[in-house]
Amino acid sequence: MSTHQRNLRKQHRDSMFRWYFKVPKRFLHLLKHCRGQELTLTEDDIKPFDLESTVAVRVRRNDVSFITNDNRLIILVEHQSTINPNIALRLFLYYSELLQLWIKTNDVNLYTETRLQDFPQPEFYVVYNGKKPLNETFSSFTINYPDIKIDLKVNILDIHFENLTETTPDNALAGYSFFYKIFDDGIKASLSEEEAFAKAREECIVKGYMQGAIEKEGFVMFYKDFLDYDVQLFQQGKAEGIEEGKARGKAEGLEEAIRLAIRNHVPMVMIEAIAEASNIPQNRINQLLQEATV
Repeated sequence: MSTHQRNLRKQHRDSMFRWYFKVPKRFLHLLKHCRGQELTLTEDDIKPFDLESTVAVRVRRNDVSFITNDNRLIILVEHQSTINPNIALRLFLYYSELLQLWIKTNDVNLYTETRLQDFPQPEFYVVYNGKKPLNETFSSFTINYPDIKIDLKVNILDIHFENLTETTPDNALAGYSFFYKIFDDGIKASLSEEEAFAKAREECIVKGYMQGAIEKEGFVMFYKDFLDYDVQLFQQGKAEGIEEGKARGKAEGLEEAIRLAIRNHVPMVMIEAIAEASNIPQNRINQLLQEATV
């Protein structure tokens, strides 16, 4: 298995997180853990608001974010299975792009003589369930120059099952954490990923975790599609691109494979695999991505 395919398999945890917590009811369970307090928000008070559907940010995509219906608050929660010291800066960039999206969606005019005051304020959280011990509880990003000051501090919360205070089956976060506890235990016991996934799903069904999702066949297909479909799509896109470019030369054919991958929303790890295998430099990949946004 190539490095890129192994990296793709590692991403299923992040993809599961995004898919599962995009449901407002489940997201509120996650937010309650992040805030460490009871919530006044309800399902009717929030709606999904993220960068996933925008072409311009395929390289940078936030995990889960919601906006309140009164446009007062954008809540971003980023999932981490590896420790990243730059996560505060990444969250700042996500918020900046979400704010641009909000301005465009609401047709806000920034060129009037009136100062814009009522715009969504950010609320940042990072949740962690990786293998290494979590030795830091926050990440920070600071700009401090004359007349310019940005000081962002993001709390990092451990969501391993054994560290949760609420572990009842009706708690969505407990369900997600329990699933990956059993999954990780299976991997440690030398099960394959497919076997560990099946075992984790079975244990969740028995104990009542992730109700409304885990028992459905679509839950299995989500995982199977992630492991298999994108790899097949990568191979198909590369083959089609080379075939289309034969008349114009090998280099153009390989670049056409990149374009096909972008149009089909193939994960960046797969696009990088094409580039690496084809010796296409990173600056050219960036140009092709930029072309897709025009």
